[in-house]
Amino acid sequence: MAKKESKEKLALLGGPKTVVQPQPPYPVIGHEEVNAATEVIMSRQLSDVGTGKFIQRFEKDFARHFGSKHCLSLSSGTSAIHCALFAVGVRPGAEVLTCAHNWISAITAILHAGGTPVFCDVKPGCWHIDPAEIKRKATPNTKAVVVTHLWGMPADMDPILKVCGELGIPVIEDVSHAQGSKYKGKYCGTIGEVGAFSLQGSKAIVAGEGGFLLTNSKRNFQRAQVPGHHGARLSSEMSIKEMKPFAQGGGAWTYRMFPVAAAIAIEQLGRLPALNAARQANFDRLRARLKNVPLIQWPKLHRDSVRGWYGTPANFDASKAPFSRDTFIKACNAEGAGIGGEGYCDYSQIPLFQDMDLYSQMFVPKHANGVEFKPVKLGDLPNYDAIKKSSLRFIIPATESPMLMDQMANSIHKVLANADALVKWEKAPRK
Repeated sequence: MAKKESKEKLALLGGPKTVVQPQPPYPVIGHEEVNAATEVIMSRQLSDVGTGKFIQRFEKDFARHFGSKHCLSLSSGTSAIHCALFAVGVRPGAEVLTCAHNWISAITAILHAGGTPVFCDVKPGCWHIDPAEIKRKATPNTKAVVVTHLWGMPADMDPILKVCGELGIPVIEDVSHAQGSKYKGKYCGTIGEVGAFSLQGSKAIVAGEGGFLLTNSKRNFQRAQVPGHHGARLSSEMSIKEMKPFAQGGGAWTYRMFPVAAAIAIEQLGRLPALNAARQANFDRLRARLKNVPLIQWPKLHRDSVRGWYGTPANFDASKAPFSRDTFIKACNAEGAGIGGEGYCDYSQIPLFQDMDLYSQMFVPKHANGVEFKPVKLGDLPNYDAIKKSSLRFIIPATESPMLMDQMANSIHKVLANADALVKWEKAPRK
């Protein structure tokens, strides 16, 4: 960092902003996506109750790209999790283990499937479900574990699969944040029984709204169609004996993918390697500029693993800083750096999951077999509480932006160079 920069007043205290380079437009859209969407519109195939040209190509291309036997197109990541849960046997009275540190629809999808969420703690210093918690909280009624590769970081799957294998519990991967990520050489979403993905407009590749799931099991693939695909598709594809009674209609949640979304997503899939390579180059540049900043601790990937990209995470080491994590974030954001904190609120503590009268207006608090939703008390998930207080999230563009990365790094160095002034600001009384 230039000496001049370190002497400038913090933007939080009235000085100039360090980051003046704008974020590149996102999502990255080109003529390919426009032409693909136009082709669908002009074909007048704006809805598809079966597997027409665009849906068929989407499912084939995505299955091939990720190396999975089956891909099912869906309307959202939420619907993908619901269908994945139904596929592996979740029904009313089933328990599903998950984390509170998640997007809320990854939790409510369990309820949509008739299941009851059981909140588990994360592994110490990590964003992912703790295998020890799975062992502690699993019961004979536990029918699935949802593992979310949060903020694009692949979860440590081997210990999770070992525990779940011993207990006979299927693992569903929520890969909404982590398209293109790998764990020990395997694509996330192809490691558990089923992988569920989102294509919402802020994800690593987009369809506007959309989702899909991957599985190598024909049974899972057919079962996954039942909650939300049209009877026309069910009647043509239900070939397994136990599935044939669903042929005339399933749950009818209307989870089909919009063909325009499918066409856009096909083109986006072709971009995924280049987009993720640009994100990696940006991240490498930022991390190199911040290598001597001890208060930022970057998570380590397992060998032969590759990160995905969504709210790129780090930890704030409070022992290395004279000010709090939140003060650091405020100062960096005032500089224009766009750094976030924990990202999601603690959904275990929102009214829906604390007030059983509220909960009962939408979902079943207690099932006939005795399975009952139990609100989580504050302090019951200590590892989650700790990681929530230390989390940082960085916006990493999908277009190579060396100047922006340099300015982001400069903003952090400027904040640290003015630590004394920032400590005074933090201690000053507020009106």
